Formats: sequence, C-alpha cells, structure tokens
Amino acid sequence: MWNRDGLSTAANSHYECINRPPLSIRTNPTHFCSCPCDSSERSSPDNYASSVASDSNGGGIGARNGHPLRYSSNVHLLDENVNLISTESVAQLDTAMGRCGEIIGDHREELLMVFTNNSDMLSSLFYEYDTPWILGKNTKTSMDFSKCEDLGKDYLIMLKISTKVLQSMFCQFCGQNQPFFQTKKDYFQQFAKSPIKKMLEIALSFSESNWSEEHIRPMLLAYDTLQDVLPTIRELSPDEPDEFFTSILHNMRNASRGIIDNMKRFIQHKVQTWDNIAIHPTTCFLINAIKIFNVHKNLLHSTLVPGDGQDSFGYLINGVIACWKLKIKELSMLDDPDKNDSDGNNPNLFIFLLNNIKHFNRDTNGLLDGLLVHRELIEECKNEFQSDMENYTSRYMTASWGPAISCLNNHTGGSIRQSMNAFISKFEGTFDCQKVLKVPDSELKQKLRDDIENLIFPAYEISFEELQRNSNSGLFCSCFPRNLTCSMYTPEILRRSVQGLFEG
Repeated sequence: MWNRDGLSTAANSHYECINRPPLSIRTNPTHFCSCPCDSSERSSPDNYASSVASDSNGGGIGARNGHPLRYSSNVHLLDENVNLISTESVAQLDTAMGRCGEIIGDHREELLMVFTNNSDMLSSLFYEYDTPWILGKNTKTSMDFSKCEDLGKDYLIMLKISTKVLQSMFCQFCGQNQPFFQTKKDYFQQFAKSPIKKMLEIALSFSESNWSEEHIRPMLLAYDTLQDVLPTIRELSPDEPDEFFTSILHNMRNASRGIIDNMKRFIQHKVQTWDNIAIHPTTCFLINAIKIFNVHKNLLHSTLVPGDGQDSFGYLINGVIACWKLKIKELSMLDDPDKNDSDGNNPNLFIFLLNNIKHFNRDTNGLLDGLLVHRELIEECKNEFQSDMENYTSRYMTASWGPAISCLNNHTGGSIRQSMNAFISKFEGTFDCQKVLKVPDSELKQKLRDDIENLIFPAYEISFEELQRNSNSGLFCSCFPRNLTCSMYTPEILRRSVQGLFEG
C-alpha cells in the first residue's frame, strides 16, 4: 500500500527543510500537552534556530554538515505533492470499501478487534521500507543523550522527520475515503502503534537526560523538538495515557530549573582566581547562555519555566546574573594585598571589573529585556549595571590617579617645584603600570582615558603655568618621565601620554 519512493522523497525533503533557515519567525507557542485539532495549522515556538553563540564548554547539537539544526514548523514541512500511498492500492481500497460499506459499518467493533490483535503485524509494515532518517525496527530508544551529543543530533532529526512522515501518511490515507474515516483511523493507529511507542520512549529519554550547564543549547534544542512533535504524536495515539506526556513535561521543567542552579554552582566554582586576564571565562559563559536563552525565550517563559512571581524565568536568570556580579566583586578580597592602595583597593581590579561588566552589557544589549520580562526587573538590572560602572570608575580614578593629583592640590606658593616633581614621580609610576593594562572595549578605553585627562589635566595645566611664570624653563628638564622623549613636559605631552594608556 505504501509508496517507498514517496516515503524516501518525503524524508529527504523534511531533512533538507530542517537544515534550511526558518521560513518565518513563529510566535504564540502552543503548550505541547494540549491536543490541537490540526497540528499543520499550529504555530511553532521561537524560530528554532540554534544560538549563534556556542557553549563555552561544549558545542550544541547541529546537523551533520556542521550547521545548527533549524526546526521549521509542521506547516513548512508538509509537501502535498509527494504520494505516500500507491495509487493502485488507493483505487483497490476505495472499490473494496464501496462494495462492503454496509458490512464494514455493521462490524466496526469486530474490525477494531482484528486491528488491535494484529497490531505487531501492522506495525511491521512501517519498518519494512528501512527509509533513511525514519525510525527503524532496531532503533535504540533509551539512553542519556547528554553523554552522546553526536547521536543525539541524529535522533532529533529522526524524531522530527518520523513524526512528520507519519502525520503525512495519516492525512493521505484517511483523507482518501471520508465515509470510512473512522475505520481507516482505527487501522492506522494500530499500524503506527510501535513507531509511536519508540518516539515516546526517545522523547522520554531526552527529558530524563542529565543536562548540565555545559549542555544548555543541546538541551533547549531537544526540548524545542519535543514541544513541536509531541502534540502530533498525541493526535496519532489518543490511547496513550495523559500521565506519559505529563511526565515528560515534568522532567523538562525540572531539568530547566536544574540548569539555572548548575549555572550558579559553575560560576561560584570558577570565579576563584583573577590571573590578570581582561575578561573572566565565567563572563563569556554567562553571555553565551544569555544568547542561547534568548533564542528559546518563548519556550522558556511559556512551557519550561512558567510563572509571574519569584519562581519565573526572569527572576531566576536575574539571580544568576547577580551571582556572577557578586563573585567577580569578591575577587578584590582574594587578590594580592601588596597591590592594594592605603584603603585596601586594587586599582587594577577595578579595570578588571569594568572590563567584564562592559563586555557583558555590550554583548547582551537588547537581549535581557526579553528574558527578564518584568519591567521593574529590567529597570533594576539596568540601574545596577550603570551604578556599578560609575562606582568602579570613580574608585579606579581615586585609587590609581588620586595620589598623583593630590600632589598638585596640596602645594603652597613656595613648594610648586616640589609638588610638580612629586606629581611626575607618582604619575610616572602609575603610567608605567597602567599602560600595559588591557581594555578590549574601545568605548570603555576611550572613556577611561578622557576621565583621567579630565581629572589631572586642569590641575596640572595650572601648576605648569605657575611654575613657568616663577622659574626658568630649564627647571623642567628634571621633570621628564623616563619613557617620554621630548624637549619639554608640556600639558600637551601629558595629554598624549594619557591617550596612550591601556594598550597592553
């Protein structure tokens, strides 16, 4: 009855569609535990494209060609031009049903019993074609997919294609002869019973896999697939108990909340040392996670971590951000005390904190609003980041350049030369240290340079002019910094020196 070439064409068509970018951005996700009337009209959540970012400790699930999986909605996978049923078989079936209509109608219960008793035989018809990317008779269904990502990506493709092919087979088979729709539906349910059981076992395995913070992307890609295929599977298998689907949803929700807890533990464990790096690895980890979450935000908010209160996804991810900020701040208490100023502040650490906060804000710009959702949470987060940037900048200026500028602010009329010499000595020491610091963000780098210039230049220019009025120009020669080869240490040279900072 089934057209093997048609099945192969349909499977290949679905595979190619999965590896194409989505045809549209789909919204209004459908709760996968509901039972929609027509899954071909159902909108799919998100755009099913994997994040452009990769997990910092492990890749995501991608197609075999190395590109990320693209899960298009069922409406885009449906190809009405592919014949899955032999034309001759359809004609014979219609003729037989037309001749035996009254008999079939009077003996529906007996036919249903025959179909049920021969379920294994009918299901074997599904496997006899051995079509690539469609579940086979010996397909393994129970495993931890977090430990075998290469196999997991193939299973996701196979699960998606098998579900769609079964749905297409059902539509073409049952749509051929409407008067006997229920009889054909009863037959098809027994025909599809075994492959559907395999699909549900695979779905359960994905939901029970031990996903860690290293597997955020593959976990969400898997859950996106489950949300897309389970309503269709449920339509094709109405006899499956609700508890089975509820259990899968429960597992997915527990795993999603568990990922949040794992992220906090990962950050707390990793933020132990600074090692004079510009951007801490946990900052990159958190940014990548935010990007991945943003791709799947509809799925997270509506299905995996629903709610409006403190247990909603917005509050949970804000807790992870707060944990990261707290841990990088605590580095100031772990660093070498010998590098601290008289107040216990390490100027270099403030640059580290500014680097990381700026890097996080820049790379997550526009993403947090869709994850935090709550307006008060969004405003609170923005205000805290702005306050941190201002606070660390101010503390850096005081700790690094405060000692130098104090030399100029404390002189009296008779000690201008000593004040200038003291300033240059302090400036030179700070300059030599700060010049090699790395500030990757060009905007932050320029702002720090301008802030330093605005801090020290006015006072230095006043002192320079006063010294010039009261002394011979030759007195300046002893004030030259070692690393500046110039005939006179003018305010302009000072400005150029400051603008050369942070080129490490």
